[in-house]
Amino acid sequence: MNRALVIDDEEVIQDVIRRVLERHRISTREVYTLEEARKHLNQEYDLVFLDLRLPDGNGLDILPLIREKLPYSPVIVLTAYGTVESAVKALKQGAFDFLEKPFALKEFEDRVKKALQVRELYRQNIELKKELDEVKGFGNLIGKNRRMIEVYDMISRVAETDVTVLIEGESGTGKEMVAREIHRRSKRKGKFVVFHCGNISPDLVESHLFGHRKGAFTGATEDKKGFIEEAEGGTLLLDDILTLPWETQAKLLRFLETREFIKLGETKPRRSTARLLIASNKPLKKAVEEGKFREDLFYRINVVRIELPPLRSRREDIPLFVFHFLKEFSRKHNKRIKGIKEQAMDLLMNYHWPGNVRELKNAIESAVILSRGEWIDVGNLPDWILRGKPTDVKISLGTKTYKEMMEEFERTLILTALRQAGGVQKKAAELLGMNPSTLSMAIKRLGIK
Repeated sequence: MNRALVIDDEEVIQDVIRRVLERHRISTREVYTLEEARKHLNQEYDLVFLDLRLPDGNGLDILPLIREKLPYSPVIVLTAYGTVESAVKALKQGAFDFLEKPFALKEFEDRVKKALQVRELYRQNIELKKELDEVKGFGNLIGKNRRMIEVYDMISRVAETDVTVLIEGESGTGKEMVAREIHRRSKRKGKFVVFHCGNISPDLVESHLFGHRKGAFTGATEDKKGFIEEAEGGTLLLDDILTLPWETQAKLLRFLETREFIKLGETKPRRSTARLLIASNKPLKKAVEEGKFREDLFYRINVVRIELPPLRSRREDIPLFVFHFLKEFSRKHNKRIKGIKEQAMDLLMNYHWPGNVRELKNAIESAVILSRGEWIDVGNLPDWILRGKPTDVKISLGTKTYKEMMEEFERTLILTALRQAGGVQKKAAELLGMNPSTLSMAIKRLGIK
């Protein structure tokens, strides 16, 4: 049962509020002065009603303390006729709403209902933030999905070895973060270096990877270390390995087998203890079959393979990412964002995320920048999210139970119908060919807002 703290010195008002709240299963604690109120602020309350005129002072005097002690409890200010200016001041200090005495019961009940909805929103956001704190325990990686737990296990097993690891996954799934976590958990004292193979002209890839001597080619005006030398004693991540030229692939294979490389313009081999991690956004095995990647190099680097799942197949992790990014970008852009509203979260949960975590991160930063209040709402989300279609259900046997897959499929069908029906349940039921009451029960069972 919800609880309310009522701070008002008029017994008639106290009695009215108590009777109305009891009908809504809300118990009350009634106090008549600021002094009494201060004694009860260490307890939990879902709502606070605060009169501005009290025997021992102005209600505004205690409002900052209420916001400090009960930060997630909406405060409804009660004000007499003619003191609306003070009520507006209270709103600026963090009050949720105000009611002018005498108030109509219907108006009072409407304000209470809205306040409880906000309290529930606070509660949900608090739970998700708590869950994020509990789940985010593997370095900077986030997620409680079964496949991510397997990834964490693989990282733990390979981190302290020198084995070459192949990290595969769609763009934006976090391959570089996994590589950084492997390096962080290793005993290596050297740097973590990233070489994005696809960002360099094919003619210059070998020079960047192995280094060159002055005069080795036109434009080589000085000696230059390659990425392998930069990563000496540390870890080198070769990202987008599929773009590596065929000839350079052969020299990389030789390095992996002998730990030796030759700088351009030199003839004497050099040795390196750099550990190599390989990342690809496309399956290398398929590339080998298509003749786009050397088979011998593939088998040499495919010692241990870590596959990162796309965001659409780990939807339970989306809220965790949302709150992580909200916290990050609120701090970065000096905003005071408390959380996200349910409808906005539903849109994020059902978007197909072709750009994976990177796309979600950009969407949240955009929403934070565009927000004008303390809550992220639908209107703050980027246009491409609002235009996005619900994800097609793809069956991935072994990752979910039959019941979970059926619920996901049912949820997608209902959300699709609701969108096409403009949110009208009766029309959505017609589109689905089902009884409106059956649809209503399914919506409640699946927790669709």
